[in-house]
Amino acid sequence: MAMMIDILDKSIKDMKDLRQREERRDNKAAQEALDQRFSVLTSQIHSLMLALQYTKEKMQFQLNDQILIELESLLEESKGIVKSGFAEKDPISQVENAHKTVQQNIKKDWAKHYSSMTNSTKSTLQVISGIDTEKVAKCLDGIAKGASWTTSIGDFKAMNQSLAEAKDLIDGLGLDQQIIAFLQKMNNGKATVTDLDENVLRWLRDESLDRRVKLSFVGGSRRG
Repeated sequence: MAMMIDILDKSIKDMKDLRQREERRDNKAAQEALDQRFSVLTSQIHSLMLALQYTKEKMQFQLNDQILIELESLLEESKGIVKSGFAEKDPISQVENAHKTVQQNIKKDWAKHYSSMTNSTKSTLQVISGIDTEKVAKCLDGIAKGASWTTSIGDFKAMNQSLAEAKDLIDGLGLDQQIIAFLQKMNNGKATVTDLDENVLRWLRDESLDRRVKLSFVGGSRRG
């Protein structure tokens, strides 16, 4: 009987030891998963801050007061994730949601800033597309890389470089509003002989474009 009790006691002890090892294993796996989430989140917030710094310095992108408050709260909350010494589930989820909200709000503001920053340049590039198609296409492609908010600084650098190249290209053509209006009409097939005044003709000759402009009659009857 005593032997049976000893065997039962040992079995109970072994079961307790096994359960404790399993709990430690499960807790370790759960903690490692939380640590990984925290690591990814920290990296995302770091990339966000670098992107905001770059776009502010290079593109004068200013956050509105509400987003600044949200961003400050996000940074403060992220510090509380490991207040116990370990990454904790609820604080991580809270900061993940806050990060998502901040990103969405920044995306809306960036869309407005992008439009105001690029619309004029893109319109002019489209007007001169017939003059240097390859360079214009390259500039437009580069500018488009920054159309949507991202934390990839490489996209913003490509956009910034393309805007600078577009400016050089446009400035190098010596365009004024009259010439731009003429090119717009040309692109739309609406340019006529009356648009070819001395200023436009001189510009076409200076840019060696005069032989590339062709005029033709449109349908209609002659007046007698």
